[in-house]
Amino acid sequence: MTGEVTACTTVPARATVITLPDGAQLFVRVDEGNPEAPPMVFLHGNRDNHTHFVELAALLSGERRCASVDLRGHGLSSKEDVPLSAQQCSDDLVAVLDKLSWQRAVLVGHSLGSVAAMLFALDHPDRVSSLVLMGSAAHYEMKWQRPPVTEDTYREVIAQSNERAGPFFFLPQYPKVAARVIASWSWVPFSVHRNLIKLRHPDLRERIAGITARTLVIAGDQDRSTPVSGAELLVERIPDAQLLVISDAGHFMFLEHPVEVALSIRDWLSSTIE
Repeated sequence: MTGEVTACTTVPARATVITLPDGAQLFVRVDEGNPEAPPMVFLHGNRDNHTHFVELAALLSGERRCASVDLRGHGLSSKEDVPLSAQQCSDDLVAVLDKLSWQRAVLVGHSLGSVAAMLFALDHPDRVSSLVLMGSAAHYEMKWQRPPVTEDTYREVIAQSNERAGPFFFLPQYPKVAARVIASWSWVPFSVHRNLIKLRHPDLRERIAGITARTLVIAGDQDRSTPVSGAELLVERIPDAQLLVISDAGHFMFLEHPVEVALSIRDWLSSTIE
């Protein structure tokens, strides 16, 4: 990696709300940048939100436009009491790109967002310039058992569940990252939580060979939720994929090492004919 990445404080940002065909609404933050470069879309993980990408967007905007999306049921987007799926998140992205008048984009997905990005790349290959997958796996199964919960016990149980999940997602040397993410997990409405815990990642192991977009897979070397072995499988099966392992990093490597991750993405994109 060469050069430096610094936040561009003069780049303006705007917020927009995109109405989907079924009436649901998605909140999107857009950091303006060079309109000549393919824009970048950030897709977050389960129970996360667009604010987790503030650092990356600040570091990468200016060179290109960056949109950070709140998926259905998350952040400032609609929170209906309806089933949720990675495929639906992917399908919603069509309306996002159309509303922003972006024909093609670099997709940067983390965790659940990476699954949505892979599905979109399979379904709409002509609309994906490049693909960046962070904390990703072609097939994911829960590493711990969620306790039963009712609306009356929700707050108490969610605190216990977050504590149980913590070691799989966070490293003790980054307490601020854990506190930031757990705060977003802790205030999801019960009706949304009830649907999110039913969300199952599709098994993409036999499909990812069909991804045609050039792909960068970023893994934390100490990620217990989506280990490096899962990232290695992605690189083995996606035809044009490259692996980057971030040292001293967990599932949220882009929050623990934002400059290193942003610089890696920037340098990788600069070597790509977009």
